[in-house]
Amino acid sequence: MSTVLWITLENDPDDFAPDDLAFLYDSMDALDEKCATLDVVALTEFVDFSDMELNVSEDDMDEDEAEQWLAENAKWVNPAELLATLRVLEQAAVEASDDEDLIEDLRYCIERCETAEQDAARVRLIAVM
Repeated sequence: MSTVLWITLENDPDDFAPDDLAFLYDSMDALDEKCATLDVVALTEFVDFSDMELNVSEDDMDEDEAEQWLAENAKWVNPAELLATLRVLEQAAVEASDDEDLIEDLRYCIERCETAEQDAARVRLIAVM
């Protein structure tokens, strides 16, 4: 079972299928180190780990209870704050000629955050197993 990140907007339709951001998830530790050297908020500060917590939990919940728990524990963030980190990371990745797949994941997140900002919607950067 692999883990990826998804980025969703609070105004996405119910049938929205987010892209799997595997390269972004796999690079989180290195990106957090880069955030520290670039003096921006760490990427992991924006990540919602509630889905992972639910999946590894030993609590026996039915589907409705699990959905309720996720709704109560979801981490929604301001897109402008996430954008500040993403833009710095994307610029640094391009300058360092980092992996093109990682740059593509960063750019996808930037686009989604820009849309959220225009729509005055919050975003979730969700770690999904």
